[in-house]
Amino acid sequence: MSERDRRVGRNEAVFREINEQIEGLNRAMAAISDETMHIVCECPDLICMERIVVPISEYEQVRLEPTLFLVKPGHEKPAVEDVVDQSAPTYRVVRKHPGDAAQVAKETDPRST
Repeated sequence: MSERDRRVGRNEAVFREINEQIEGLNRAMAAISDETMHIVCECPDLICMERIVVPISEYEQVRLEPTLFLVKPGHEKPAVEDVVDQSAPTYRVVRKHPGDAAQVAKETDPRST
């Protein structure tokens, strides 16, 4: 496994974990508001703290597959992932390519443990 691919996978997993931890708070607030969540961009850039507003139903759909992540437009990394959904103007859904980054994503998926 290349160090770069490992780092990309770990970095995105960090943000996914943060988003999972704040999901409960977001759900409580969404239930009384507009059914959306405010999450941190899940791109591999550890200094990126950009926010994404995503419908809870979309967030849950993405979380079903450990190799999917939500990123801001322009934060995609074509070397390790493909955009699989760009229908929303404020975020993209990306899937890790098979290999190192995808393996790290699967191993660190908080919903698979």
